[in-house]
Amino acid sequence: MDEIKPCICCHNACLAMSHYKGVANACSMADSIHMSRCALNPMTMDGGKYDIKPAKKPKKVAVIGGGIGGMEVAIVATMRGHKVTIYEKTDKLGGVFIAAAAPKFKEKDRALIEWERRKVAALGIEVKFNTEVTDLKSLDADEIVVATGSKPKRLNIKGIENSIEAVDYLLGKKVGENVVVIGGGLSGCEIAYDLHLQGKKPVIVEAQNDLMISNGLCMANSSYLKDYFKTNKVPVYLETFCQEIQKGKVVLKTKEGVKEVKADSVITAIGYNPAPIAKAGRHVHLVGDAYEVGNLRTVIWRAWEIAEKI
Repeated sequence: MDEIKPCICCHNACLAMSHYKGVANACSMADSIHMSRCALNPMTMDGGKYDIKPAKKPKKVAVIGGGIGGMEVAIVATMRGHKVTIYEKTDKLGGVFIAAAAPKFKEKDRALIEWERRKVAALGIEVKFNTEVTDLKSLDADEIVVATGSKPKRLNIKGIENSIEAVDYLLGKKVGENVVVIGGGLSGCEIAYDLHLQGKKPVIVEAQNDLMISNGLCMANSSYLKDYFKTNKVPVYLETFCQEIQKGKVVLKTKEGVKEVKADSVITAIGYNPAPIAKAGRHVHLVGDAYEVGNLRTVIWRAWEIAEKI
């Protein structure tokens, strides 16, 4: 059973339907009609496109970054016959997904990380831990894959230094009883959900007219979270901007005017920007959030495409 890649119930390929206010289904019809595929296993119902075939010429491949994207491209490239080395700047594989999988209800995500790590070890892929690559020319490789992830966006408002990033919270940073979460995307909503499960009092602040506006998020999951917040009376401020973070409160600009909300802690979850250490080139390829910030489906499918291309 340990050899079977675990399902994380994301539904992002097996049920490709995304809904938010004003949009019945944000996914393209071409995507939605191809049900029963898998975000984590691209070969499911699409084997002709993603078959793993032996490489015509085995190469040395350097993968910079050991997150999910980096591990996936390393796994597939190795299975094709390439010699792969992963360069990871920390002491463990998993990247930002370690933080994403931290909440108690994310046990399936944690199982995926462990599967990826086992697969890398089983294939004998060399991993150089605590190794930060800054110069691509220093690598002995025919092909280089950059999987260095992304960096969180930062609000330019007064008092922002009194907030913490979503990743900091997920990795164990302590927060108070009343917590304002700035950003109502999937990350912000899952953090608010996690806070409420702990008995804390989260408040969600979102600039757009609905929560979790995304073309790549299945409505099965987004609808559950919205219903949970409504049922449990978790305050949600839509079309609202945070103007200032003060001691013990935040100042919001709502449609009705300026409003102050009690806040022992403030968590920002307003998205990420790709952070590749190099640009794509003839023998340099970008995967994961370093290529484009997305979800596990976009990360893994892109990793397979690159691994089958080199």
